[in-house]
Amino acid sequence: MLLLFAASFSGFSSEKFRVVILTDQTHDDGNSLIRYLYYSHLFDTEAIIVTPQLPDYVFNDPGPWNKAQNIIEAYTKEYDQLKKHQSDLIHPDQLRAVTKKGRGALPIIWLTNARKFNAEIAGRKVETSWGEIKFGDWIGEGLNPNGETKDSEGSDFLQEVFAKDDNRPIFVQSWGGPITLVQALYRFKQKQGEEKFRKLMDKLHIFGILLQDITFDFLIKLDDVKTYGCLKMGDTKSTYHGERYHPGWLLLDEVHFWKYITVMKQQEVNGHGPMSDIYDHGGEGDTPAFLYLISAALGLNDPADPKMGSWGTMFKKMEGPFPDNYYSTCKVDVNEILRWAPDAKNSFLNRLQWSLKQPSEVNHEPVAVIGKDRSNQIIPMKVKPGKTIRLDASKSSDPDGDQLSYNWVFYKSASSYTGAVLPEKDKSPLLNLKVPDDLGNSNIHLVLEVRDNGTPSLVSYRRIILTK
Repeated sequence: MLLLFAASFSGFSSEKFRVVILTDQTHDDGNSLIRYLYYSHLFDTEAIIVTPQLPDYVFNDPGPWNKAQNIIEAYTKEYDQLKKHQSDLIHPDQLRAVTKKGRGALPIIWLTNARKFNAEIAGRKVETSWGEIKFGDWIGEGLNPNGETKDSEGSDFLQEVFAKDDNRPIFVQSWGGPITLVQALYRFKQKQGEEKFRKLMDKLHIFGILLQDITFDFLIKLDDVKTYGCLKMGDTKSTYHGERYHPGWLLLDEVHFWKYITVMKQQEVNGHGPMSDIYDHGGEGDTPAFLYLISAALGLNDPADPKMGSWGTMFKKMEGPFPDNYYSTCKVDVNEILRWAPDAKNSFLNRLQWSLKQPSEVNHEPVAVIGKDRSNQIIPMKVKPGKTIRLDASKSSDPDGDQLSYNWVFYKSASSYTGAVLPEKDKSPLLNLKVPDDLGNSNIHLVLEVRDNGTPSLVSYRRIILTK
């Protein structure tokens, strides 16, 4: 038997994640922003760009901006209480400073060429129409069809963010349309030159909840997405005919986020302070765009490898004429997001208690330890087929002194090895595992779940990747 404690590594470090949020503040965006703020200590929130979107809001509707400001004001009222639990939450003054108005509004992508909408959205009657939508009318020089400059407070601010001397990846979350981002990229390239622009693009990790509006054409050819993807795009077509520029990663959630809209119930959230009372029945369709960063902090995944699977779902390389670093949920089982939903829900329910209780009165995540490794990083392990290895999680602990339970999981859909690996249930902190004789050049992803018996129960993870 081999007793193995491998050195850990990951594509990310313990540094905070740099985050840019693009939000239209439609019926579900506000709820996602509320949850995000409870976890804001994990992030360097560089920018929150509020951009209205048709058919929910016309371009000069103050609703989206006012909604975001109301949430920030509620957060301000709670901040002194919340920082008792986590002193590194974003300060309200900083939150206001990075929240900027973007340019809009473009129709959501599958309605682009329908040119009208007359139906109900989140309990309100919406009737609106628009003209022909072409990329060049909205991005570049001059005025857009609304008579506004194509630049905006938001696109100007994003250029400042992009110009910072900071080599960390920038995790761009497109909860709404990317129009303000694309104008910022256009202007950055123009002002800073090709070399700096290419370096910037390499740093961008873009998570798209759908494609939202036609300016995504700058990053991915919409005609090809229609041909090879699973996304319903109506009669939308590519209208950008210039060179496309590829970010370091592009993740496209084409359908999984719809399932997440119903995970949290309004009545479960309301009653936990000013922010929670703004939380409505619209769900949280945009939350997966940052859930994969939260689960990374808990040890489940490396956000630089979207094939691993995470709270934000699993992705696979896009089929068709796309770059190797473009991934989507097309043909990925929706259970890849639902399998983690109870853990993510309990985590948020527990954070809501921060608004009402003292730190000693709420639950805290256990610390999952493999051997002597107390980090949250992925553990690669070289093994020999046919040999038995031992993994020891007995030094795991709980800051509240809660009882711990252990669950070792063969994450088959994340692994290239397809045979049997573990018994159906293995609940011991010590795992003796015979490496399959036919491992070959495949890999095995093992996930350790360490749960406490607090209320609600919380979990931390470790992932071990076995290769020959």
